Amino acid sequence: MTIEASLRSPEGQQIINQVARAFNIDDDKANAAVSSLTDAVSARIQRSMLSRGGVADVAALVTNPAAASALADPKALATPEAIADGNQILDVLIGNKHISRKIAARTASRSDLDTGTVEKLLPAVASLVVAELQRQAQPALDKVVRAVPGLVGAGGSPLPMPGDTIPSGGVPNEWNTDDRSAPSPSQPAPRKPINPGQPLPIPGDNIPGIGRSSRQYPEAQNPYERLPDILRRGGQQAPGGGGSLEDIIRSIFGSVLGSNRGVIGTMIQLFLIRWIASLIRRVFSGVLTRR
Repeated sequence: MTIEASLRSPEGQQIINQVARAFNIDDDKANAAVSSLTDAVSARIQRSMLSRGGVADVAALVTNPAAASALADPKALATPEAIADGNQILDVLIGNKHISRKIAARTASRSDLDTGTVEKLLPAVASLVVAELQRQAQPALDKVVRAVPGLVGAGGSPLPMPGDTIPSGGVPNEWNTDDRSAPSPSQPAPRKPINPGQPLPIPGDNIPGIGRSSRQYPEAQNPYERLPDILRRGGQQAPGGGGSLEDIIRSIFGSVLGSNRGVIGTMIQLFLIRWIASLIRRVFSGVLTRR
C-alpha cells in the first residue's frame, strides 16, 4: 500500500483528525492540507533519491527508529520538540527555507488556511511521511540487512526495531489495516506495528548537512546504522545478481511512495511533467487575464 492510499484509509483519517486537533484547525481543511503537503514531501524524497547520496540521506531518516513516534502519538506533533525533529527532516529533503515557504503558500491557497498555520503543519507532515515510509519499508529493509555482506551485526541477524506493541490508549500507529510480516530465514512471522520504544541513533552526530543537531542515544544500538554509509560509498552489489544496493533501496522506498520508475522515469515525472503543467497554467492564466 502506498502512502497516498494509507492517508485515505480510516486509520489515516483518524491520524489526520488528531493532527487537526493538535494544531486547532478544521478537520476538512486539515485533510486537504495534509494531503497536499504529503504529495510535496513525497516528491522531495523522490527528488533526493535521484543521487546515491540522496538515497543514503533518505535511508538515514527512515532507519532512525525515533521517527516511529510520529505515528505512535500524532497529537504530540505540535510540540516544540516534534517540530524541531520535523524541521531536521525538511533540512535534509529540502534544505532551503524559501522552497519550504513556497510549498506552504501553495498548500494554504488549496486548503483555505493561512500560510503561517501551514508552515507549522509542514514539519509535522514530514515526520508522518517518514514514519509511514519506515513502517511499510522495514520488512524489505530487514531482508536487505540479512542478505548483504557487511550489514548484518555480530549476532547474525538485524535487531528488531525498538518496541513491538501498541502503546496503551490512543490510535494504533498504522495508517492501514494490512498485515505486514517481517521475513525470516525460514518462514515469515507475523509482525506487530512499530512502537517508538527507545530511539536509536542515526549514524554520526548529526544528520548530514542539516545545520541542526539531532538527538543522540549512545546507549542504543541500531541494526541499520551502517546502511547509509555503505550507500554513500557505492559499489555494493546484492547477492544473486539482485543489482546494486542503491537501486534496491531506491526501489523499496519508491514502491511505498507509489513511484517506482527508476531514476530516468522519476526525472521525467518530477521535471518534464511539472514543467508542462506549469506552462499550461501560465497559458490559461494569460487567457483569463485578457478577458
